[in-house]
Amino acid sequence: MKTRSRALVALLGLMVGLALIWGASLAVLGNTDTPTARRDAKFVNAERLIFYRLEPGREMRVRVPAEAEELLIVTHELLPDGTPYAPERQYQYGLKAILRGPDGVLLERSIFTRTRQSKGQPQEDGTFLQESAFTTHADQQVTDEREFVLRLPKERPEYSVLYLRAAGANDTLLARVYVRAHRTLPLLASQKLAQARAEVRAGRATFEPFEKLSSDTRRWLAEEHWERLNAEGEAGTDYQIEPVYRTAYRLPLVEATESVQERLGAGRAVALNVTGPAKPVLWLWSDATDAKAQPHGPVTVRTLSADGTAHTMELPGPVAGSPMSHPLELPEGVHTVMVRNDGQEDLRYTVEGPFESWLLPAESRPQAGVASEGRVAFLPDTRRTEAFATGPACPVLELDIDPRMDAVGRLVRIDARSLDRAPSREPLNLRLTVLDAQGQSLGQASLDATPEPAPFESAALVPLPGGALPCTPVAAADPDAGSGEVTDLPAWVSGAASARVFLPMGARKLRVEAPRTTIVQLYSFLSSGQPIAASAPYTNDALTGVRWRNAPVDQRAWHPMRPANLNALMQGGARMELLSQVRLEPVGPREETPPPSGDAVVVRPYGSPSVVEVLESGPEDTVDRVKALSTVLEPGRAVRARFDARTPTRPEVRLSLKDAAALGNEVEVLLDGEPLHRFTVRSTRARELLPPLPPGEHEVLLRSTAPGLTALLNRPPAAGNGLRSRTVYPVGQGGLRVPVRKTGPGAVTLNVVVYTPVAEGATEPQLSVTVDGGNPVRRASVLVPHVTRAERTVVLPASEREPAMPVGRPGVKWYARTVPVTLGEDIAPGVHTVRIQALGAGPMWARFFMFGQAVENTAPRMWNRGGWQPDEDML
Repeated sequence: MKTRSRALVALLGLMVGLALIWGASLAVLGNTDTPTARRDAKFVNAERLIFYRLEPGREMRVRVPAEAEELLIVTHELLPDGTPYAPERQYQYGLKAILRGPDGVLLERSIFTRTRQSKGQPQEDGTFLQESAFTTHADQQVTDEREFVLRLPKERPEYSVLYLRAAGANDTLLARVYVRAHRTLPLLASQKLAQARAEVRAGRATFEPFEKLSSDTRRWLAEEHWERLNAEGEAGTDYQIEPVYRTAYRLPLVEATESVQERLGAGRAVALNVTGPAKPVLWLWSDATDAKAQPHGPVTVRTLSADGTAHTMELPGPVAGSPMSHPLELPEGVHTVMVRNDGQEDLRYTVEGPFESWLLPAESRPQAGVASEGRVAFLPDTRRTEAFATGPACPVLELDIDPRMDAVGRLVRIDARSLDRAPSREPLNLRLTVLDAQGQSLGQASLDATPEPAPFESAALVPLPGGALPCTPVAAADPDAGSGEVTDLPAWVSGAASARVFLPMGARKLRVEAPRTTIVQLYSFLSSGQPIAASAPYTNDALTGVRWRNAPVDQRAWHPMRPANLNALMQGGARMELLSQVRLEPVGPREETPPPSGDAVVVRPYGSPSVVEVLESGPEDTVDRVKALSTVLEPGRAVRARFDARTPTRPEVRLSLKDAAALGNEVEVLLDGEPLHRFTVRSTRARELLPPLPPGEHEVLLRSTAPGLTALLNRPPAAGNGLRSRTVYPVGQGGLRVPVRKTGPGAVTLNVVVYTPVAEGATEPQLSVTVDGGNPVRRASVLVPHVTRAERTVVLPASEREPAMPVGRPGVKWYARTVPVTLGEDIAPGVHTVRIQALGAGPMWARFFMFGQAVENTAPRMWNRGGWQPDEDML
C-alpha cells in the first residue's frame, strides 16, 4: 500500500514538473516573438566584421606582401542620411587604388561598380528584419557588398604600400583588403563546402546566379582562399573602423530589364558599344504618374559602325507605365548604339543583349557574375577625369610654374566647359593672367567661345546647400541634390573649348578667372616618344571615317595638372569629376583654312645641292602656262601645239635615246604637214633649235626610224595638260635645309613635294621634318588652337598624280606626293629653317614652294576640340 502511494506521488510530481516546463517554454516562445527579441535575433544571426571607413578625401594604407599577386577589396557604400529605401534603385561608386614603392607610384587605378540594397520584412517602426548588410545605427544605410580584384604588377620592389580612397567626390565607403592564397581541396566534402562558399561570394559580387557563371569562373571562386590585411597606422588617426553586420539575404534575382533601370534625362544621350553580329533589344518606359496616358518622347536611336556606316531611327516616346521594346540588329563588327531623349520628360531605358557582345576594356569587365550564354543590360563605358570650377564665388584658380622648364615645359593646355543645370548656349568667357615672381603681370589672354551642350558628358558635383552649383553666388534650392543614387542626373556641361598657351620666361603663376561657373582642366605636355594609340579594345584598326572619342590611351602626351590652391578650391566645392562616355564618332572635316593668297613661290634650299630636272603633268592654268609647259612628241603622231609671240625663247626640241645604237638616224620635223627642219641624231641627249615660227596653233609631226626616241617641244599643247619642267633636289640622310619667312602671326605652310620611284604608300616613316632644330621661337601668352610640332617623322602616302619623268632618262618614272609643313600661330614671326631628311636607304627627291602670305592677322576666332589630338603627340 505504501509502495503504491509513493508511486502515485511520484507520478503526480512528474506531471506537475512537466506542466511547469511546458508553461516556461510557452513564456519563452512568447518573449521571442516581441519586436525587441526579433531585432536581437537579427544581430545574433548575422556575421560581424570590422571594416575601414573611407570618408571623402581620406585614405587608408595597407602594406602589401612581397609575394602577393592579387588583392581582393571588399566594399560597401554608406549612403547619405535620409536616403529612402527602394528595391529598384541602383548605386554606382568607385574606389581609387594607388600602389607606391620606395621610388614612386607603381600602379594607379580607379575601379567602379554597381550595387543595390537588399531588405525584407519591414516593421512598423521603419526597420527591416532582413538586410544584406547593416550597422548598429538604425539611420545608417549600407549597400550590398561588392568586391574588386586588383592584379598587382609582377615586377615591383619588396616593399610596397597600397593607398585606398573613394573615387567619387562625395562617396563614403567601407573597405576590407585580402590577399589571395590558393589551396587544394582533395576531399569531396571540402569541394562541396568550397562550392557553397563560392555561391555565396558570387551572390555578393553580382546579380547573376551561380549556375549561369562559366566553368572557369566557378572553379576560380571555389579554389581561392583569401587572408585579410590590416591597415597601417594608428586607429582613430590614420584610419577609422566601422563594424558591419552581414547576412546571406539577397533580393530575388530578376531579369536585366527590371534590375537595371537607367534614367535618360530630357535632352540627354547614352552611348553603348557593341560587337556584332548581335541583336540587342532596347527597352523604353516612363515612370511618370500621368492622369492621362500620353507618349513621352520622341527618342532618336543612331548606330555608327567601324566602317563609318550610320543608321538613324526615330522612335515614339513610351506611354507612362507601358514599357516598349525595340529590337536592334547589328551586323558583324564594332558599333556604337546612341540613344537620345528628344522629349521634355525623363525616361527609363535599358539595352539588353548577350554578354559577349558588350564591348568594354578588360579591366572594366566584371570578374564574376557573367555568363557567356546569358543576357545582360549594357552600360556605357564612362571615363572619369578630375576637373575644377572657377567663377565669381570661388577662389581664383592658380597654377604654379616651375622656372626651370624649357619652352615645351611651359606649354599649357586649357580645356574649358560651361556648367549649368539645364542645356545652355551662353557664351563662355575665360581670362588668363601670367604673373612673375613679384606678382606682376607678364601677359593676358582671353578665351571666348559659344560651345554646344554635350549630351554624352556631365559633371559629378559635390552636394552643396540647396543644390547650388559651385562658384555660383545664388542658386535655387534643389531637394534632390546629393542623394547619391545613380539615376540622379548630374549637371549639364558644354563641349570643350580648348586652347594652348606658351608661358613666357620668368612666369611663376597662371591665374584663370571666369564671370560665370566654368569647368577648367589644365594639362602639361610631356612627349612619350611614341604615337598616341587607344587602349584595347578601342583600337584604330579597321576604322574607316570614324574614331574613338574619350577612349583611354596606353601612352599620352598631355598630363593633367592640379591647381596650387587645391585646398581652397575643394572647400568651396570647386573640385568635381567630369563624366565622358566612350563612343565612336565620325571624323569631322578639318578646320577650314583660308585659300592661299598670291602666286606660288618656289623656295630653294640653303647651299648648292645637286639638281635634277623632271617633267610632270601640269594643269592648264594661266599663271605660267606659256613659258613652263612642254608637249611630248612621239614619232609618227601629230600633235597641236600653241606658239606665242610673247615667248622670248626659240622653239626647241629636246631628244633622248634609250640605246646608243640608234645614233646616226635622221629626224625630220613637219609643221602643218610641211617639212620644217631635218637633222641627224649624234648623241643620246640632244637639243635642236627650230626656225622661228608664226604665233598661233600649229600641227607638229616628228618623223624618224631611230628606235627608243622620245622628244619634247618647249611649247604647251593646244588642248589638255602639258608637261612642266621642275627642278628637284636629292634628299639624303644629310637632308636639305629650307628658309621659311613668316611675316605675321598667322599660319604659313611650306609645301614639300616628295618624289620616290614607287607610287604605293609606305608603312614606316620615310621622312624626318625639323623646324629650327626642334626648338623654334614661340609666341608667349597667346592662346592658339594647335601647337606646331617642331620634330616629326612622316609616313609617305600613296601618290595620286601622274608620274613625273626625269629628263634624259627615258622610261624612268618618279611619283610625287605633297607633305605640308605648317608653322602655326604659335610660331613667332621671322625667318625659320625647315630641315628634311630621308629615313632609310631608298632614293628620294624633293622640291619646295609656298603661297604668298596674307597681311592681316589670321589667328582663329573659333575654339573646339574633337577628342584627343593625335597630331600633338610630339613637338
